[in-house]
Amino acid sequence: MIKGVTMGSLTLTAVGGDLNETVTLNEHLDLTPGADEVVVSVEAAPINNADVLFAAGWFGMYPQVPSGLGAEGVGRVLRVGPGADPSLVGQRVLILPAFTYGTWANETVVPARNVIPVSSRADVLQLAMLPVNPATAHTLLNEYVDLEPGEWIGLNLANSAVGQYVIALAERAGYKTLAVVRREEAAKQVRQLGADLVLVDGEDLGDRVAEALAGARLRVLFEGTGDPAQVAELVRSVEDGGSVVTFSAATGQAPAIPLGDLIYRGISLRAFYILNWIRDTPREKLERVYAELAELAEQGVVSAAVEATYPLDQYQAALAHAQRTERSGKILFTPTHRSA
Repeated sequence: MIKGVTMGSLTLTAVGGDLNETVTLNEHLDLTPGADEVVVSVEAAPINNADVLFAAGWFGMYPQVPSGLGAEGVGRVLRVGPGADPSLVGQRVLILPAFTYGTWANETVVPARNVIPVSSRADVLQLAMLPVNPATAHTLLNEYVDLEPGEWIGLNLANSAVGQYVIALAERAGYKTLAVVRREEAAKQVRQLGADLVLVDGEDLGDRVAEALAGARLRVLFEGTGDPAQVAELVRSVEDGGSVVTFSAATGQAPAIPLGDLIYRGISLRAFYILNWIRDTPREKLERVYAELAELAEQGVVSAAVEATYPLDQYQAALAHAQRTERSGKILFTPTHRSA
Protein backbone atom coordinates (compact mmCIF):
# COMPACT_ATOMS: atom_id res chain seq x y z
CA MET A 1 0.00 0.00 0.00
CA ILE A 2 1.25 3.49 -0.89
CA LYS A 3 1.57 5.64 2.20
CA GLY A 4 -0.92 8.53 2.25
CA VAL A 5 -3.10 7.08 -0.53
CA THR A 6 -6.65 5.83 -0.03
CA MET A 7 -6.66 2.31 -1.48
CA GLY A 8 -10.05 1.86 -3.06
CA SER A 9 -12.34 2.47 -5.99
CA LEU A 10 -15.22 4.71 -6.90
CA THR A 11 -18.47 2.79 -7.16
CA LEU A 12 -21.87 3.67 -8.59
CA THR A 13 -24.56 2.53 -6.13
CA ALA A 14 -27.67 3.78 -7.97
CA VAL A 15 -28.46 4.88 -11.52
CA GLY A 16 -29.39 8.52 -12.05
CA GLY A 17 -29.65 11.26 -9.48
CA ASP A 18 -26.96 13.42 -7.94
CA LEU A 19 -23.49 11.92 -8.32
CA ASN A 20 -22.66 13.11 -4.82
CA GLU A 21 -25.26 10.65 -3.58
CA THR A 22 -24.86 7.79 -6.06
CA VAL A 23 -21.04 7.55 -6.10
CA THR A 24 -19.07 6.27 -3.12
CA LEU A 25 -15.40 5.57 -2.41
CA ASN A 26 -14.96 1.99 -1.22
CA GLU A 27 -11.72 0.74 0.26
CA HIS A 28 -10.54 -2.67 -0.88
CA LEU A 29 -7.86 -5.23 -0.18
CA ASP A 30 -5.47 -6.70 -2.74
CA LEU A 31 -7.31 -7.88 -5.83
CA THR A 32 -6.93 -11.35 -7.34
CA PRO A 33 -7.09 -11.75 -11.13
CA GLY A 34 -9.04 -14.48 -12.84
CA ALA A 35 -7.50 -16.86 -15.37
CA ASP A 36 -7.31 -14.39 -18.27
CA GLU A 37 -7.19 -11.19 -16.25
CA VAL A 38 -4.57 -8.75 -15.01
CA VAL A 39 -4.44 -6.40 -12.02
CA VAL A 40 -3.42 -2.87 -13.00
CA SER A 41 -2.19 -0.17 -10.65
CA VAL A 42 -3.94 2.88 -12.16
CA GLU A 43 -1.70 5.92 -12.64
CA ALA A 44 -4.25 8.20 -14.28
CA ALA A 45 -7.86 8.00 -15.50
CA PRO A 46 -9.91 10.80 -17.10
CA ILE A 47 -13.48 11.80 -16.36
CA ASN A 48 -15.33 11.75 -19.67
CA ASN A 49 -18.84 12.88 -20.51
CA ALA A 50 -19.58 9.25 -21.35
CA ASP A 51 -18.82 8.32 -17.73
CA VAL A 52 -21.39 10.83 -16.49
CA LEU A 53 -23.95 9.58 -19.03
CA PHE A 54 -23.24 6.00 -17.98
CA ALA A 55 -23.88 6.88 -14.33
CA ALA A 56 -27.15 8.52 -15.37
CA GLY A 57 -28.28 5.46 -17.37
CA TRP A 58 -28.16 7.35 -20.66
CA PHE A 59 -25.23 5.59 -22.31
CA GLY A 60 -25.02 2.64 -24.70
CA MET A 61 -24.49 0.28 -21.76
CA TYR A 62 -26.72 0.31 -18.71
CA PRO A 63 -25.00 0.04 -15.30
CA GLN A 64 -25.48 -3.10 -13.25
CA VAL A 65 -25.12 -1.55 -9.80
CA PRO A 66 -23.00 -1.65 -7.84
CA SER A 67 -20.69 -0.82 -10.72
CA GLY A 68 -17.14 0.42 -10.99
CA LEU A 69 -16.73 3.79 -12.67
CA GLY A 70 -14.19 5.07 -15.17
CA ALA A 71 -13.87 3.72 -18.69
CA GLU A 72 -10.23 4.29 -19.64
CA GLY A 73 -6.85 4.94 -18.13
CA VAL A 74 -3.21 3.94 -17.89
CA GLY A 75 -1.21 2.04 -15.30
CA ARG A 76 1.28 -0.69 -14.47
CA VAL A 77 0.43 -4.38 -14.42
CA LEU A 78 0.94 -5.75 -10.90
CA ARG A 79 -0.25 -9.34 -11.22
CA VAL A 80 -1.61 -11.65 -13.92
CA GLY A 81 -3.91 -14.65 -13.83
CA PRO A 82 -2.67 -18.12 -14.85
CA GLY A 83 -3.98 -17.72 -18.40
CA ALA A 84 -2.48 -14.27 -19.05
CA ASP A 85 0.96 -13.41 -20.41
CA PRO A 86 3.35 -13.19 -17.40
CA SER A 87 5.62 -10.78 -19.33
CA LEU A 88 2.94 -8.10 -18.81
CA VAL A 89 3.93 -7.74 -15.15
CA GLY A 90 5.62 -4.38 -14.67
CA GLN A 91 4.62 -3.04 -18.08
CA ARG A 92 2.74 0.22 -18.54
CA VAL A 93 -0.54 -0.48 -20.32
CA LEU A 94 -3.50 1.40 -21.71
CA ILE A 95 -6.81 0.23 -20.26
CA LEU A 96 -9.38 0.04 -23.05
CA PRO A 97 -12.99 0.97 -22.24
CA ALA A 98 -15.65 -1.63 -21.61
CA PHE A 99 -17.79 -0.08 -18.82
CA THR A 100 -17.73 -3.40 -16.98
CA TYR A 101 -14.80 -2.59 -14.67
CA GLY A 102 -13.70 0.73 -13.21
CA THR A 103 -10.53 2.75 -13.77
CA TRP A 104 -11.35 5.32 -11.07
CA ALA A 105 -9.47 3.10 -8.65
CA ASN A 106 -6.00 2.51 -7.26
CA GLU A 107 -6.12 -1.01 -8.64
CA THR A 108 -8.51 -2.65 -11.06
CA VAL A 109 -8.96 -6.12 -12.53
CA VAL A 110 -9.10 -6.06 -16.33
CA PRO A 111 -9.39 -8.79 -18.98
CA ALA A 112 -5.95 -9.20 -20.57
CA ARG A 113 -7.46 -8.51 -24.00
CA ASN A 114 -8.41 -5.02 -22.81
CA VAL A 115 -4.90 -3.83 -22.02
CA ILE A 116 -2.37 -2.61 -24.59
CA PRO A 117 1.33 -2.27 -23.62
CA VAL A 118 2.79 1.15 -24.43
CA SER A 119 6.06 2.99 -24.02
CA SER A 120 6.73 4.63 -20.67
CA ARG A 121 8.23 7.74 -22.25
CA ALA A 122 5.05 9.70 -23.01
CA ASP A 123 3.31 11.88 -20.42
CA VAL A 124 1.12 9.66 -18.26
CA LEU A 125 -1.85 12.06 -18.36
CA GLN A 126 -1.83 12.10 -22.16
CA LEU A 127 -1.54 8.31 -22.28
CA ALA A 128 -4.53 7.98 -19.96
CA MET A 129 -6.69 9.82 -22.48
CA LEU A 130 -5.64 7.81 -25.55
CA PRO A 131 -8.07 4.86 -25.49
CA VAL A 132 -11.30 6.78 -26.27
CA ASN A 133 -11.00 10.21 -27.87
CA PRO A 134 -7.77 9.91 -29.91
CA ALA A 135 -8.86 6.47 -31.14
CA THR A 136 -12.19 8.00 -32.13
CA ALA A 137 -10.45 10.79 -34.05
CA HIS A 138 -8.06 8.35 -35.75
CA THR A 139 -10.93 6.13 -36.85
CA LEU A 140 -13.05 9.03 -38.11
CA LEU A 141 -10.21 10.17 -40.35
CA ASN A 142 -9.15 6.74 -41.60
CA GLU A 143 -12.12 4.38 -41.83
CA TYR A 144 -15.04 6.34 -43.32
CA VAL A 145 -13.68 8.33 -46.29
CA ASP A 146 -10.52 7.95 -48.38
CA LEU A 147 -9.10 11.42 -47.89
CA GLU A 148 -6.27 13.01 -49.85
CA PRO A 149 -4.00 15.86 -48.70
CA GLY A 150 -5.59 19.23 -49.42
CA GLU A 151 -9.18 17.97 -49.16
CA TRP A 152 -11.64 19.52 -46.71
CA ILE A 153 -13.31 17.96 -43.69
CA GLY A 154 -16.00 19.62 -41.58
CA LEU A 155 -16.09 19.35 -37.80
CA ASN A 156 -18.51 20.71 -35.23
CA LEU A 157 -18.05 20.41 -31.49
CA ALA A 158 -14.53 21.30 -32.58
CA ASN A 159 -13.26 22.35 -29.16
CA SER A 160 -14.17 18.98 -27.61
CA ALA A 161 -11.42 16.46 -26.87
CA VAL A 162 -12.32 14.48 -30.01
CA GLY A 163 -12.31 17.71 -32.00
CA GLN A 164 -8.85 18.65 -30.76
CA TYR A 165 -7.45 15.28 -31.79
CA VAL A 166 -9.18 15.40 -35.19
CA ILE A 167 -7.64 18.80 -35.90
CA ALA A 168 -4.15 17.65 -34.89
CA LEU A 169 -4.30 14.41 -36.89
CA ALA A 170 -5.85 16.14 -39.92
CA GLU A 171 -3.13 18.80 -39.93
CA ARG A 172 -0.45 16.12 -39.74
CA ALA A 173 -2.01 14.27 -42.72
CA GLY A 174 -2.41 17.46 -44.77
CA TYR A 175 -6.22 17.61 -44.67
CA LYS A 176 -7.92 20.98 -44.30
CA THR A 177 -10.38 21.47 -41.45
CA LEU A 178 -13.44 23.71 -41.29
CA ALA A 179 -14.35 23.86 -37.60
CA VAL A 180 -17.55 25.12 -35.98
CA VAL A 181 -17.88 26.07 -32.31
CA ARG A 182 -20.56 27.74 -30.20
CA ARG A 183 -18.68 30.68 -28.69
CA GLU A 184 -15.85 33.02 -29.63
CA GLU A 185 -13.63 31.92 -26.72
CA ALA A 186 -13.70 28.39 -28.11
CA ALA A 187 -12.98 29.71 -31.60
CA LYS A 188 -9.72 31.26 -30.37
CA GLN A 189 -8.66 27.94 -28.87
CA VAL A 190 -9.49 26.00 -32.04
CA ARG A 191 -7.58 28.45 -34.23
CA GLN A 192 -4.53 27.96 -32.04
CA LEU A 193 -4.90 24.20 -32.46
CA GLY A 194 -4.46 24.60 -36.21
CA ALA A 195 -7.92 24.47 -37.80
CA ASP A 196 -7.84 26.14 -41.21
CA LEU A 197 -11.24 27.85 -40.97
CA VAL A 198 -13.14 28.45 -37.73
CA LEU A 199 -16.72 29.74 -37.55
CA VAL A 200 -18.99 30.44 -34.61
CA ASP A 201 -22.47 28.94 -34.81
CA GLY A 202 -25.30 31.38 -35.34
CA GLU A 203 -27.40 33.10 -37.96
CA ASP A 204 -26.73 32.24 -41.61
CA LEU A 205 -24.18 29.58 -40.69
CA GLY A 206 -24.65 27.67 -43.94
CA ASP A 207 -24.07 30.80 -46.04
CA ARG A 208 -20.99 31.72 -44.01
CA VAL A 209 -19.57 28.21 -44.41
CA ALA A 210 -20.10 28.29 -48.19
CA GLU A 211 -18.48 31.71 -48.41
CA ALA A 212 -15.48 30.64 -46.32
CA LEU A 213 -14.92 27.53 -48.45
CA ALA A 214 -14.95 29.71 -51.61
CA GLY A 215 -16.30 26.98 -53.88
CA ALA A 216 -14.64 24.01 -52.19
CA ARG A 217 -16.77 21.21 -50.75
CA LEU A 218 -16.46 19.08 -47.62
CA ARG A 219 -15.65 15.42 -48.24
CA VAL A 220 -17.13 14.52 -44.87
CA LEU A 221 -18.72 16.19 -41.85
CA PHE A 222 -17.86 14.88 -38.38
CA GLU A 223 -20.88 15.71 -36.27
CA GLY A 224 -20.91 15.77 -32.48
CA THR A 225 -23.71 18.10 -31.43
CA GLY A 226 -26.89 16.24 -32.36
CA ASP A 227 -28.34 19.63 -33.33
CA PRO A 228 -30.61 19.04 -36.37
CA ALA A 229 -30.70 22.74 -37.29
CA GLN A 230 -26.93 23.06 -37.32
CA VAL A 231 -26.48 19.80 -39.25
CA ALA A 232 -28.93 21.06 -41.88
CA GLU A 233 -26.83 24.20 -42.33
CA LEU A 234 -23.50 22.40 -42.51
CA VAL A 235 -24.59 19.55 -44.77
CA ARG A 236 -25.24 22.07 -47.55
CA SER A 237 -21.46 22.26 -48.05
CA VAL A 238 -20.88 18.48 -48.05
CA GLU A 239 -20.18 17.16 -51.55
CA ASP A 240 -22.81 15.08 -53.34
CA GLY A 241 -22.44 11.47 -52.23
CA GLY A 242 -20.52 12.60 -49.12
CA SER A 243 -20.98 11.48 -45.55
CA VAL A 244 -22.00 12.81 -42.17
CA VAL A 245 -20.44 10.76 -39.37
CA THR A 246 -21.81 11.30 -35.88
CA PHE A 247 -19.50 10.64 -32.94
CA SER A 248 -21.41 12.28 -30.08
CA ALA A 249 -24.70 14.00 -29.25
CA ALA A 250 -23.95 16.93 -26.98
CA THR A 251 -27.55 18.18 -27.17
CA GLY A 252 -29.04 14.74 -26.50
CA GLN A 253 -30.85 14.87 -29.84
CA ALA A 254 -30.47 12.54 -32.80
CA PRO A 255 -28.76 14.13 -35.82
CA ALA A 256 -30.87 14.34 -38.96
CA ILE A 257 -30.11 15.04 -42.60
CA PRO A 258 -32.70 17.05 -44.57
CA LEU A 259 -34.70 14.84 -46.92
CA GLY A 260 -33.50 16.58 -50.06
CA ASP A 261 -29.83 16.11 -49.16
CA LEU A 262 -30.46 12.51 -48.18
CA ILE A 263 -32.38 11.48 -51.31
CA TYR A 264 -31.37 13.81 -54.11
CA ARG A 265 -27.72 14.37 -53.20
CA GLY A 266 -27.01 10.96 -51.70
CA ILE A 267 -25.59 12.21 -48.40
CA SER A 268 -25.20 9.31 -45.97
CA LEU A 269 -25.45 9.38 -42.18
CA ARG A 270 -23.15 7.03 -40.31
CA ALA A 271 -22.06 6.68 -36.69
CA PHE A 272 -19.06 5.74 -34.57
CA TYR A 273 -19.24 4.02 -31.17
CA ILE A 274 -15.94 3.25 -29.46
CA LEU A 275 -17.07 0.01 -27.80
CA ASN A 276 -18.19 -1.46 -31.13
CA TRP A 277 -14.90 -0.47 -32.74
CA ILE A 278 -12.82 -2.10 -30.00
CA ARG A 279 -15.00 -5.23 -30.13
CA ASP A 280 -14.82 -5.57 -33.93
CA THR A 281 -11.21 -4.52 -34.60
CA PRO A 282 -8.61 -7.31 -34.77
CA ARG A 283 -6.10 -7.29 -31.91
CA GLU A 284 -3.16 -6.68 -34.24
CA LYS A 285 -4.79 -3.53 -35.59
CA LEU A 286 -5.71 -2.29 -32.10
CA GLU A 287 -2.09 -2.63 -31.04
CA ARG A 288 -0.91 -0.84 -34.18
CA VAL A 289 -3.32 2.08 -33.81
CA TYR A 290 -2.62 2.60 -30.11
CA ALA A 291 1.15 2.27 -30.61
CA GLU A 292 0.94 5.00 -33.26
CA LEU A 293 -1.14 7.23 -31.00
CA ALA A 294 1.22 6.69 -28.06
CA GLU A 295 4.17 7.65 -30.23
CA LEU A 296 2.36 10.79 -31.40
CA ALA A 297 1.56 11.64 -27.77
CA GLU A 298 5.22 11.22 -26.87
CA GLN A 299 6.17 13.57 -29.73
CA GLY A 300 3.56 16.12 -28.66
CA VAL A 301 1.70 15.83 -31.97
CA VAL A 302 -1.55 14.85 -30.23
CA SER A 303 -2.57 16.09 -26.83
CA ALA A 304 -5.54 17.40 -24.91
CA ALA A 305 -5.42 20.25 -22.45
CA VAL A 306 -5.56 19.21 -18.79
CA GLU A 307 -7.24 21.62 -16.41
CA ALA A 308 -6.88 19.70 -13.15
CA THR A 309 -6.07 16.35 -11.55
CA TYR A 310 -7.50 14.92 -8.33
CA PRO A 311 -6.78 12.02 -5.97
CA LEU A 312 -9.62 9.58 -5.41
CA ASP A 313 -10.54 10.95 -2.00
CA GLN A 314 -11.43 14.28 -3.62
CA TYR A 315 -13.87 12.64 -6.02
CA GLN A 316 -16.81 14.94 -5.24
CA ALA A 317 -14.79 18.02 -6.20
CA ALA A 318 -13.44 16.24 -9.26
CA LEU A 319 -16.87 15.20 -10.53
CA ALA A 320 -18.28 18.68 -9.97
CA HIS A 321 -15.34 20.21 -11.81
CA ALA A 322 -15.70 17.81 -14.73
CA GLN A 323 -19.37 18.78 -15.19
CA ARG A 324 -18.72 22.51 -15.54
CA THR A 325 -19.87 23.63 -18.96
CA GLU A 326 -16.99 26.02 -19.61
CA ARG A 327 -13.67 24.35 -18.96
CA SER A 328 -10.32 24.83 -20.66
CA GLY A 329 -9.25 21.20 -20.36
CA LYS A 330 -9.86 17.70 -19.09
CA ILE A 331 -10.21 16.52 -15.50
CA LEU A 332 -8.42 13.35 -14.43
CA PHE A 333 -8.02 11.18 -11.39
CA THR A 334 -4.46 10.33 -10.41
CA PRO A 335 -5.14 7.51 -7.93
CA THR A 336 -1.54 7.13 -6.75
CA HIS A 337 -1.38 10.81 -5.77
CA ARG A 338 -0.45 11.23 -2.12
CA SER A 339 -3.12 13.05 -0.15
CA ALA A 340 -2.04 15.85 2.14
